[in-house]
Amino acid sequence: MIKYKVCLNNGIQPFGVNWKTITANEDAPSCDETALAREIAHENPLIPEQVAKSVLENFCKAAAHLLSMGFSVQLRNGNDVALRIHPDIHVKGGNINLERAKQLDPTVTDLTSENADKLVAKAGVKVGVKAKCEAKFTELVLSFGSDTECSRVVERDPR
Repeated sequence: MIKYKVCLNNGIQPFGVNWKTITANEDAPSCDETALAREIAHENPLIPEQVAKSVLENFCKAAAHLLSMGFSVQLRNGNDVALRIHPDIHVKGGNINLERAKQLDPTVTDLTSENADKLVAKAGVKVGVKAKCEAKFTELVLSFGSDTECSRVVERDPR
């Protein structure tokens, strides 16, 4: 059973929004490596639960090491990519328009393919990490045929 909560939102004051909206969001408790390891052992009895748990406990560090080397990490279900973890790169301070380019380099008169990398280098890049669930993962979850149920209704004060 997939549970969700319904939220009655009473506006967003900083934006002058005073009308009400209703949204729905997941209300799912988290499981830990032990629960996931148990499921892995059920799926493949050749993998002891303790081994699966150890693999899961080391997964983030191993994935982070590969990401730091420039790779993305893909978790598959058969041949289908279900989850993709990748470096998330953005220009520090936001995108560069002509005005910002001139602040970074007063000699710039236009944004070109010749100066784009130099401008980004001057601004700098920030590195994050993102995980993206692919459509095939949703299809896999839905294939188990779970029902949904509203667990609660939450009324949110204006923000």
